[in-house]
Amino acid sequence: MRDIEGGRAYSVKAYSKAMKRNIKVVVHYPESGGHKIYFSTDLDMSARDIIEYYHTRFQIEFCFRDSKQFTGLNDCQARDLRKLDFAFNASLASVNTAKVMRQRYYPSISIGLLKAYLSNIYMRKRMSYFSE
Repeated sequence: MRDIEGGRAYSVKAYSKAMKRNIKVVVHYPESGGHKIYFSTDLDMSARDIIEYYHTRFQIEFCFRDSKQFTGLNDCQARDLRKLDFAFNASLASVNTAKVMRQRYYPSISIGLLKAYLSNIYMRKRMSYFSE
């Protein structure tokens, strides 16, 4: 038992029938209540490291989710690897830039609302350009 991430964590090495190997299981009880179960096939990892790796993994998954939803990560139809590489980097860079911008200037809105806001500003500027 250890105090980790604002709560208590218990770890045990156990055999997983589904994976047919030994794993390290961590049960985390945060102070906010409830519990979360994490595991790793690396038996030498500490419980703290397992929890931190999962937090990092979820942040990466959020970045991919936002890229798919808001910046067209899945929309590129190119076949050339260089063009695909550019499209993926542009999409992920846009999400990271939006997250920094949101954190700095608009902390109370979501990435989706920020995208809608910026798209509306862009369209308004284009319309005012053509109406002159």
